[in-house]
Amino acid sequence: MTTLRVRGEVDLTTREAFENLLRTDDRDLTIDLHDLRFIDAAGLRALARASHRHELRLLRPSSHLRRLLTLVGLDHLVS
Repeated sequence: MTTLRVRGEVDLTTREAFENLLRTDDRDLTIDLHDLRFIDAAGLRALARASHRHELRLLRPSSHLRRLLTLVGLDHLVS
C-alpha cells in the first residue's frame, strides 16, 4: 500500500506532478488530503482517473473538499 500526503494546491501548474505521483504501481493507494488547500477541475479529474487504476482511499478532506467530492461523484472514496 502506498500513502501520499498532498499539501498546498493542485491546479493547472501542479497537475502534471500530481498525476505522476498517482501513477504508482501499487494497486492500493491512499491519499491524505488534510493539508490540501485547493484543488481545481484538473486535480479532481486526476483523482477520478486514479480511482480507475487503484483501490483508492481519500483521507481527511476538508468539509469544502468533501462537498466537491460529493458533487463530482467521488465521495465514495472517502474513508
